[in-house]
Amino acid sequence: MIVSLRSYSFPAIRITDITYRRAEQNDVISLINFIIKEFGNGWIDSIENGFLKDKISIYIALDDKEIVGFACFDVVRNKKGLFGPMGTAHSKKVQGIGYGLLHMCLREMKEKGYEYAVIGEAGPLEFYEKACNAVVIPKPSNCRDGSTG
Repeated sequence: MIVSLRSYSFPAIRITDITYRRAEQNDVISLINFIIKEFGNGWIDSIENGFLKDKISIYIALDDKEIVGFACFDVVRNKKGLFGPMGTAHSKKVQGIGYGLLHMCLREMKEKGYEYAVIGEAGPLEFYEKACNAVVIPKPSNCRDGSTG
């Protein structure tokens, strides 16, 4: 999926007891433990990439000092403009946490001058369509001559 950041503006985030902030070096162990517990090991390399940067491009959501979600960009294979991964604790789904984390990242991506954010392996698609007007990137045609038929 892709999101145009050209005319993006940061939306109002619902007021809750959740605190959003940029991850810091001392968050690495608790964030990795959270991710392994909730989602398995698949994102650990990307998260470790994020903590190698001077300015960490990972945001976390905290509920009473406990990590309940995270989102990041520019961490998967160190590709610029790539949003994700993102995850919210299964027990905290549909509370707006993912929405808040998504927009923390999109705002910073726009501030860095990115025209677009690419959301790789997005799911569920409907969330991103509603949350930030993301659109599905069509798969390339298998036709060698460029025709569609």
